[in-house]
Amino acid sequence: MARTIPRLSSVFALALTALIAMSPRPAAAAVDHGRPACDYCRMLVEQSGFGGEVRLRSGAVKLYDAIECMAAAVLTDSLRQRDIRAIFVIDHDAPHTKLPVGRATLVHCTSIESPMGQGFLALRDRARASATCAPPAGTLLDWKGVLSRVNQVWFAGKLSVEAHAKAGVGPTAKRTARR
Repeated sequence: MARTIPRLSSVFALALTALIAMSPRPAAAAVDHGRPACDYCRMLVEQSGFGGEVRLRSGAVKLYDAIECMAAAVLTDSLRQRDIRAIFVIDHDAPHTKLPVGRATLVHCTSIESPMGQGFLALRDRARASATCAPPAGTLLDWKGVLSRVNQVWFAGKLSVEAHAKAGVGPTAKRTARR
């Protein structure tokens, strides 16, 4: 009987090894060369006309697929406030144009779905904002208003908007935008 137990455990170990060897291997993560991923949610940036970027004092640039991802990164201190040099949003009407967040007209639009579903857009002026998403579907906001909405919807109002509202909006951001 004593010899039977070691033989059974050897047979079991051999069978388990064979099963593991024959099982399919996990698929490698998809690599999509040439298209950036959002630095907050890690989704591929696929929709033009949304999102933005944060330029850091180190020279690094963080990309976001949606304004709400960028706001969440700022609110959650994924980016330290003192490291933020400037914040830019993508002009919804001219997707290759970046606007300083302090100069852009930000809109919360319930009739347009942004990549993360909150409906934030940036446009160069109020006239374009009204033409793109007129009230009652569209509400004009400033950066603090965007931070407040993201804080309420994603973080149940638990984060400090006041402490983050001025990051990347001041004079440094305006100088950077002209370059």
